[in-house]
Amino acid sequence: MALSNRIGQKQTQKLSISNKIVQSLKVLNMGRQELEEAIELESESNPLLEVNIDKNEVDWEKYFLDERRTINFDKNNIEYNDDQEFNFENLTPSVDSIYDSLYAQINIMDISKMKKKICRYLIDSLDKDGYLREDESIVIRKFGISKYFLEECIDILQSLEPAGIGARNLQECIILQLKHNGISNKKLEDMINCDINLIANLSVQQLATKYHLTKEEVIEFIEFIKSLEPKPADMDIEETTVYAYPDVYVDKVDGKSVAKVYNEKKMQLGINSYYKNLLLSTEDKETKKYIKDRLNSAQRLIHDVSERNTTVVNIANSIIDAQRDYFDNDGDLKPLMMIDLAEKLNCHVSTISRGVSDKYMLTEKGMHELRDFFTTSYENEDGDVVSSNSIKMKIKFIIDNENKQKPLSDKKIEDLLKKDGIDIARRTVAKYREELGYLGSSKRKKL
Repeated sequence: MALSNRIGQKQTQKLSISNKIVQSLKVLNMGRQELEEAIELESESNPLLEVNIDKNEVDWEKYFLDERRTINFDKNNIEYNDDQEFNFENLTPSVDSIYDSLYAQINIMDISKMKKKICRYLIDSLDKDGYLREDESIVIRKFGISKYFLEECIDILQSLEPAGIGARNLQECIILQLKHNGISNKKLEDMINCDINLIANLSVQQLATKYHLTKEEVIEFIEFIKSLEPKPADMDIEETTVYAYPDVYVDKVDGKSVAKVYNEKKMQLGINSYYKNLLLSTEDKETKKYIKDRLNSAQRLIHDVSERNTTVVNIANSIIDAQRDYFDNDGDLKPLMMIDLAEKLNCHVSTISRGVSDKYMLTEKGMHELRDFFTTSYENEDGDVVSSNSIKMKIKFIIDNENKQKPLSDKKIEDLLKKDGIDIARRTVAKYREELGYLGSSKRKKL
């Protein structure tokens, strides 16, 4: 076949994301502390950006005249001042998000648009440890797909880095890491799937007898399993302790909870007046060009910060509307998914994911990450929908009030929940128990 060069025209469609959109998405994804650091960094390099902060110095004479001083604020004012009080319970580990890395890996894959859409949704559904706790039947109904198609998408998610991401339980997480290391051993996989408790309890002789292995082989298996990461989202993350600052706070307006911007520093962004006047008075072209470039950068950041705050407040108020019984009546959290909020606010689910990432809400019940208000659902015997959060609270109540000398097994807890009309499997009880931080019954026993 002869090769030849020729010139021709071809029409193609290409999605181009401008730098403005990239910055806007980056600002939306920032937590409050990261945003303040970004603003401070920009103000140092951009003389046109003016950042004013009310230091709110204490008038000690006035303070001591009123020992029963209370914090008063106008309910119509969206800025709330807590006089710099802090609570050590608000200390939280600051960790880098792996969502962007997972999105990037999906974006370069040669798979269908629908599979990419499902995979992105599954990424948004991962918990803080990197596990996929989403109810698969809900995903199937939401997107109108088959169970087989969903399993293909989960397989794609579980093929991403870090190894173990997207696992549905500890056993699957360990086996995914084994395969990632090129290890294929049927006995080892059976041991992990069927006898993870024996492994945890270091029951070497029992495992050796059951799987026809030597004690040395069992010990080698156990040591290797202990070297793996039970929380894949924690891999390659250097943790430091920082404060968790709220982005919004909950106020009562006419007896109803409303979210408002939390800005105790009363930070205000503006344009430096000196450079405004200089732009109008100077005739130097280079000076004018510099001021205009810096002015565009400052205005863009001011706009993006304003849009971020508006988006976070809108998301927070939508959460409050969906969880009204929790905020106003001290009830339980109801089932809520990010895709439900995205449909309500007419935006993409990734916008919701960025809008709740590392964002906190200050309420009468304490500080909560916005992600905490999203829960899956179950249907009880009466046909009522019950959130996974309320089921966890029931399990917590049962374990907290059990006989410590005779702790309840997961099967017994399952039976007690069924008496309350909640029909969930024993493995689900075990999963929720682990998420609550409780050990198995044998390890909870006290003499």
